Amino acid sequence: MEEKSSGKKKKKTRTSNPPAEASVPAATVASHLTDDIIVEILSRLPAKSVHRFKCVSPSWRDLIADPAHRKKLPHTLLGFFYNTYSRVDPRSRRFHFANVSVGAAPSVDVDPSLPFLPQDKYLYVAQLDTCNGLLLCLGCIAPSSSVLAPEYVVESHYIVCNPATKRWVHLPPLPEVPPGAVFARLAFDPAVSSHFYVLQFDETEQEESTAGVTIYSSQTGAWKHRKSSFAACSGVTSVFFHGMLHLLAWLHPLKTALHVVLVAVDMEGRVRDTIPLPSGGMSFYTIGLSQGCLHFATTPLTCVERNKKGKKHDDTSLPCKTAQVWYMKDYNTREWVLKHSFSKDELRTETGVEYKVAAIHPHCDTIFLDSRDADTLASYDTRQRKLRHILYLEKNKLALFVPYVPLFSDSFAGTDG
Repeated sequence: MEEKSSGKKKKKTRTSNPPAEASVPAATVASHLTDDIIVEILSRLPAKSVHRFKCVSPSWRDLIADPAHRKKLPHTLLGFFYNTYSRVDPRSRRFHFANVSVGAAPSVDVDPSLPFLPQDKYLYVAQLDTCNGLLLCLGCIAPSSSVLAPEYVVESHYIVCNPATKRWVHLPPLPEVPPGAVFARLAFDPAVSSHFYVLQFDETEQEESTAGVTIYSSQTGAWKHRKSSFAACSGVTSVFFHGMLHLLAWLHPLKTALHVVLVAVDMEGRVRDTIPLPSGGMSFYTIGLSQGCLHFATTPLTCVERNKKGKKHDDTSLPCKTAQVWYMKDYNTREWVLKHSFSKDELRTETGVEYKVAAIHPHCDTIFLDSRDADTLASYDTRQRKLRHILYLEKNKLALFVPYVPLFSDSFAGTDG
């Protein structure tokens, strides 16, 4: 008998594995990607990953280093500007660059003499600060007279430049030069605007406290002065984050170094926030922006205490021997979280010298350590707790290291060069 159809179509069952001819090796797929597609993919990755991909093959290294692709790709830390002093004349300084890129060819050669600036115009150019690829300098202009009197005053101007593209802008002079010492910081975020700001903090001679801040805006092309109520620490770097400049400071009335706070200053010179810091006692402090979070590091000074007879001796308790790195996981809560801690003795055993935290890597869990008694800069992997590299520097270095991440984009307002 012939079997009758029920009129229902049978469902086709799917096999768990596709046909053999549909399976294409990943290497074959990758071989069909054009350079433009690869660059577009790399542009969406963190700078740390792009930097490591230079080691995949010579073709990838050349692709990433190609000047035509540099503007699209994120870049990681290349090194630090630092300076040295002369024992003969402490006022005389020389400027240097410490390249810390390891395992791949640097994306740009940095000449600390900045030869693209007008060499006949300046006696010397001091590097003061960096921010997202731009470099803030102070150029001292040679007097017009060939005969220099002992009391002559050298005129100086701020310069903002991009060492990667060799573009620069010469800022107009300040309307009024403050009588005391000054130091300046740079604020720039190319993802938000092509305009930048320079903030000069003034110090009075009587109280060694900040009397005010003078701000230059590349958008207005003018300086503006505002009085302030805090004393900024001039020997450390600043962080431009959430549209505000963050720097270590004391609030008025001045107290001891134990009351250092983190101050957030907007581009009008107003204090927008005062953030308490983890207690580090008498320590070396530094701040940084790493992996999208504010970081704060302390390296304790050698503590001294007195015994019952009044004699001084070194305090060997744990707080006086442990360096710490904190980070602000949530900027809105202002809560600091301990990220790493390590013993100063641990480093001294490996190197034979004593180090303090000098800087924090912007893209990975690495800190940079400045030797207090030797002319070296070391990188320390805080996750694996290993000293990675020791870089030998010029003799008689000063303590401030200014980090530099190249910027190959021309999004930089008001350039002259």
